[in-house]
Amino acid sequence: MAIRTFKTLLPAFSLLYLFTIAAAAQQPLQVKGRVSEAQSGQPLAFVHVVIADSQQGTMTDIDGFFSLTVPHGQEYLQLSYVGYFGQIFEIDFGKSIQQITMYRRPYQLEEVVVYPGENPAHRIILNTISNRNTNDPGRLDAFTYKSYNKFLATLDRDFYMERWLMTGDSSNYRMADMLDKRHVFIMESVTERRFRSPDLNNEKVIANRVSGLENPMFTMLATELQSFSFYGNSITLLENDYLSPLNRAAFSRYFYHLEDTLYQGVDTVFVVAFRPVRNTNFDGLKGLLYINSHGWAVQSVIAQPAREMTGGMNFKIQQMYEQVDGKHWFPVQLNTDIDFFNPEANDPTAMVPLRMLGRSYIREIEINPPLRRRDFSNFTIEFNHEANRLPRHFWDEFRADSLSYREQNTYRFMDSLGRKYNFDRIANLIEPLIFGEIPLGSINIPLNSLYRYNNFEGHRFGMGFSTNQRFSERFRTGGHYAWSTRDREEKYGYFGEIVLHKNRDLRLGGSFRFDVTERGGNKLMRQHFLLSPNLIRNLFMNKMDYTQRASAYLSFLAYRNFLTTEIAASRGKTSWTDMYYFTRGDNEPGLRSFRFSEINLRMRFAYGETLMKTQTRLLRLPSNYPVLYLNISKGFDNIDRGEMNYLKLEAAVETSYSIPLLGKQTWLFEGGWTDRPDLPWPLLFTAKAGNRNYFLASPYSFGTMHMSEFAANRFAAVFFQHSFQNLLFRWPRYEPELVLITNAGVGSLEAKENHIFMEARSWEKGYFESGIAINKILPQRWSRRIVFGMSPGIEVLYRYGPYSLPKTSDNFTIKLSMITSF
Repeated sequence: MAIRTFKTLLPAFSLLYLFTIAAAAQQPLQVKGRVSEAQSGQPLAFVHVVIADSQQGTMTDIDGFFSLTVPHGQEYLQLSYVGYFGQIFEIDFGKSIQQITMYRRPYQLEEVVVYPGENPAHRIILNTISNRNTNDPGRLDAFTYKSYNKFLATLDRDFYMERWLMTGDSSNYRMADMLDKRHVFIMESVTERRFRSPDLNNEKVIANRVSGLENPMFTMLATELQSFSFYGNSITLLENDYLSPLNRAAFSRYFYHLEDTLYQGVDTVFVVAFRPVRNTNFDGLKGLLYINSHGWAVQSVIAQPAREMTGGMNFKIQQMYEQVDGKHWFPVQLNTDIDFFNPEANDPTAMVPLRMLGRSYIREIEINPPLRRRDFSNFTIEFNHEANRLPRHFWDEFRADSLSYREQNTYRFMDSLGRKYNFDRIANLIEPLIFGEIPLGSINIPLNSLYRYNNFEGHRFGMGFSTNQRFSERFRTGGHYAWSTRDREEKYGYFGEIVLHKNRDLRLGGSFRFDVTERGGNKLMRQHFLLSPNLIRNLFMNKMDYTQRASAYLSFLAYRNFLTTEIAASRGKTSWTDMYYFTRGDNEPGLRSFRFSEINLRMRFAYGETLMKTQTRLLRLPSNYPVLYLNISKGFDNIDRGEMNYLKLEAAVETSYSIPLLGKQTWLFEGGWTDRPDLPWPLLFTAKAGNRNYFLASPYSFGTMHMSEFAANRFAAVFFQHSFQNLLFRWPRYEPELVLITNAGVGSLEAKENHIFMEARSWEKGYFESGIAINKILPQRWSRRIVFGMSPGIEVLYRYGPYSLPKTSDNFTIKLSMITSF
């Protein structure tokens, strides 16, 4: 019975089976592939891939991948890409990934395009500029996302193979063989970012992995190589600002050419090439913009500097955007390729084949989520303490693709090498050295405690220390001792502090010190680094006093950590070191010292500043907003043996900003006031002079004013610089910068009769000086060799106005200036 039933139903089942197969054969197929360059094997981004003889298509992503639904019966894809031969590719349905190569067109000289009417690219670019505010992700009310970032450094294997074939040197063969197996360096991170307009911004490193290291200090490198969006007036690449082709002010300085018109469903994608107009001199870009007609938004971009960079490197960026919610365009992939070369080598075989590749993949994007202020950390950038200890399956979830054989080998080899040679110990040196400290186990030794020089003390030798986080994350202590050759006095001090709240950097501490202080110098809350040119002025100081000070202080961060505050109570004694006397009347004996009892409030407000919390300290990255400083001191003559009653205010505002096509301006405004003029010189304000018997320029000081030439009980000063950067002079591998300088100030010393043997005078008529500087007078390769990355220049200033000197030549100063070239 069962057999008879089976025989009866068999034809029906067979017919149904054949029908199912036939129906399946009619279903569209999902074709995936990757497009690469035939010569180099590098993936090609934004290649237009369409089904042959149709407008149905897509584009490759930044890694060259694409996915396309192909209807039944279609067997060919058509590919087009600017600068490459188009081709028809036959689909191999037996392969899961179609591997497609494209050939670059032979190099052609740039032709001058003459349009009979309006350039058709102009309408597209102007529409895109008009819609910038709508499409710029930085102008959204809020967003969140997670990103996977990969950064690797590698060497060109083919370069070493060619050198081996040319020279027969077996070391080149061994290098090529090694590069078959691994890269030089690899780093990965996963970050989570939250943003709410206008200024709430937080990025947390959830996970990080660095080959050979556990220190996470390099983790943010991949995300800081380029601007997050291409819509800004300028595009930042490797900390260099380039005028954007989407800046309306730059429209006349760029040449635009419509290279291709592509179709994606109902939308049109315009491929527009851009480059600076001939014979213009500015930091511009060249590349391709893919503009989607839906909202006139940037869908993708390829860009690189229009001119060869000085310093031996070139780079290219790629950005890809998607409509994540059907309305808003948002970046989903960011690529940066950096190529290093030897700028002195005319022989290509002598070039350095080092490449650095940064990749960022953005996912889990939410547009305008309901973020509250309490959803944001106090720090712009912070690290998860377990970031480098997360399991393998965590990384598998975020990686865009599994690690290649070479990448896995890089981790294995570099991790073993790092453990053998303790790379982390070297990495742990870098951050303290930037701030002028040498870490030794649980303590840091300030470099300036070992040796420094100034005109008053001469050569100063000593030793100092402060404990670091390895000693305690809650308690810090330290001290110093010094002796100098010219005044032959001992200096010493010690301090201790407790961290009460880490996120607010709330500290309670106390200190005692006997040391020198600049007479009438300011005490604003500035931060100096190891190679800061502003420290040059310290060499010139010739009027210093001995001050013994005992203090208790409370410091903390406030207003989203933009405001740094310190409140202190101090007592002590200041003694001057020359023939100077202070008196308040004919019947009073002259004072050679005074005791003080003082409370002090110091503040620094830096709106928009990026505050990064590392394992050891808080790092501040500057913003484009002005920085404000304020110091308020109140002295008492009836408390704790204090002899001076006064109120003293000091303030400063500094700002620096770029002006498209004109350069960069820097302003520093300073002022000071005391409520009474009859105070000892150390409580007044000595004008910030910078002219001494040294041929070194001190930035943001009066370069023609002699040390201690002027003093005041109230003053105001402005220091101005305008750098044309490389807009005026530019030659291959040599770009000197012209800087215009003007400094001016006025101050009143109202009780001159109270000061005996005081050579400083009032400057109520106004002090003026102007001049120029030419920075980077040496090619960068020479600067690296001769002055360790500091770029020298020449500064010429002229003193004029009421306080000009009788002899004209005495009003001029010619000095050597130094700026960092990295």
